[in-house]
Amino acid sequence: MPARYYSTERDMHVIRPLMTCLQDDIREYASAMDFPILPCNLCGSQPDAHRAKMKMLVGLLNGMNPNARKNMITAMSDVRPSHLLDVNLRKACGLNGKTGEIVSMDRARLVRGFEGVQGPVNESGTVGTPVLGMIDGNHVDGNENNGSAITLSFIEN
Repeated sequence: MPARYYSTERDMHVIRPLMTCLQDDIREYASAMDFPILPCNLCGSQPDAHRAKMKMLVGLLNGMNPNARKNMITAMSDVRPSHLLDVNLRKACGLNGKTGEIVSMDRARLVRGFEGVQGPVNESGTVGTPVLGMIDGNHVDGNENNGSAITLSFIEN
């Protein structure tokens, strides 16, 4: 869930201003400020709640990598439709549902990561549609990619 969203079921806006704060930091701050802590038996008492399992999983990941929590928040803050498997989302964003290539420049410019895309110009001055040139970790020209670069080519309009 995002930090702020609208719930149509309850006709209300939900705002979670502390979503990126660690629970221990919130607890420590509340204690230092003498804020009253109200008991809540909703989250932990639901029979099918996975909150405790997720907390344990994130704790295990954080034990292996101290930046795991931060990395997950950062990753969720920079989601790009071209990197997701949702074919319908890709299409709605002006991308080819299967390949993630730009098919509608007007829509793609509204998507994060494609805002400044104008379309490359070839030697003859023709503007084309940018196409990411990578398939399964290899550039379309057959050269192996170590993940540090993505080529950009074009299809003439």
